[in-house]
Amino acid sequence: MNIETCKKYLEFVYKECEGFQKDGRVTDYELNQLIIEFHRFRDQVAESSLPAEVKDKIADLQIPYPRTQISRGYGYMFSVVFTLGLWALISSNLRQRKRRRVLENLKRDTADTLVVIKRNY
Repeated sequence: MNIETCKKYLEFVYKECEGFQKDGRVTDYELNQLIIEFHRFRDQVAESSLPAEVKDKIADLQIPYPRTQISRGYGYMFSVVFTLGLWALISSNLRQRKRRRVLENLKRDTADTLVVIKRNY
């Protein structure tokens, strides 16, 4: 991996976060795919010959969203709605807010990292 590929990927992550936020809803599938791609990118950066400063900046980027919440699918939500109705709607709304917040933080951190890389390299 070279510095240009790193920049392009960070721009891609930024645009993906922006696109998910414009939709208004972030599904478990979308977030899971972004997390998988992001972890793959971080692994490639760690194994690359990029400068240590860039590696450290990329390693500091995190997606603080537990995988246990991603694994719950529509069947889970259906059973909860069927049994507890209002609680399920509130729970779903809270999870949606958390997903948006995670994407906003990732978007901001990615933009900051991209600016630092573009300035220095």
